[in-house]
Amino acid sequence: MAQAELEAVGQELPLEELIKRLGGTVKIVEVLPEDVKLADIIKGDFGISDLTGKVNIVQLCKSIKEETGKRFVLPKNGEKQLSSVVVAKQKLTEIIIGDGWMGKTVAVQDFEDWGKRDYGRPEAEGHIGMLPPKVARMMVNIAQSNYILDPFCGTGTILMEALTIGLKAVGSDINPKQVERTRKNIEWLGKKTELFCGDASKISEKVKDVDAIVTEPDLGPRIDLEQLYINCFNDWRKVLKPKGLVVIALPFVKNVLDKAQSMGYTLVGGPYLYARPQAIVKRHICVLRYGTY
Repeated sequence: MAQAELEAVGQELPLEELIKRLGGTVKIVEVLPEDVKLADIIKGDFGISDLTGKVNIVQLCKSIKEETGKRFVLPKNGEKQLSSVVVAKQKLTEIIIGDGWMGKTVAVQDFEDWGKRDYGRPEAEGHIGMLPPKVARMMVNIAQSNYILDPFCGTGTILMEALTIGLKAVGSDINPKQVERTRKNIEWLGKKTELFCGDASKISEKVKDVDAIVTEPDLGPRIDLEQLYINCFNDWRKVLKPKGLVVIALPFVKNVLDKAQSMGYTLVGGPYLYARPQAIVKRHICVLRYGTY
């Protein structure tokens, strides 16, 4: 899914803007020339991440330290690479060793900025399974749209990520308490948008002509989820602009996708599986386009 996001966003943005925009890319690495001398590119404290697991990085780091006099940091707990948090906090020059290539980390995600929107907002879902902001950002980026709708807005994670990168986004939820929670979160973010209560399967009564619908619908528990999703896809045909996209996280896909495609949708991406360790509900993120293209 991270690759699909990168392809959707493109790589023309400056590095600082690109790493801020992407949700699924933690580090950006520049591949080094084969004849590079590591001591020449290390200007301060450094660390080495060996993705292959075949290099004695302790010995390599000691050798570079002898030559440069710089302090080095190693991955912990048997990990193959340094975390982006360690690289950023300690301002390390990180060398990454891959299979047949070597690179230098040139940009890392701003973990503090992501953490604020994840844990610092006033209203968050307390139960396990909340859509993480990074996944929401990936979904928004994959939509490649300027105007999105989230008809299952919950506490507003998808809307917040869309608004953060300057998109127009509107949201609704059948539960007025959730709409109010979203409102508080968006006000905390310093943004404004249109929010209203509404049934996601009848949202065409409230809004029209959006570029894309980006959403995570109810995941359960309920026995009629499949029919809810199908009813939504049927109604959303009246909401989307021609060739509009739906980027949706579903707990199951087979019958729902079959029905959607019989209505004129085409699966153009995914399903991309996303699930945290030990998760009971797994998300299948699907990208569908309505109409011919």
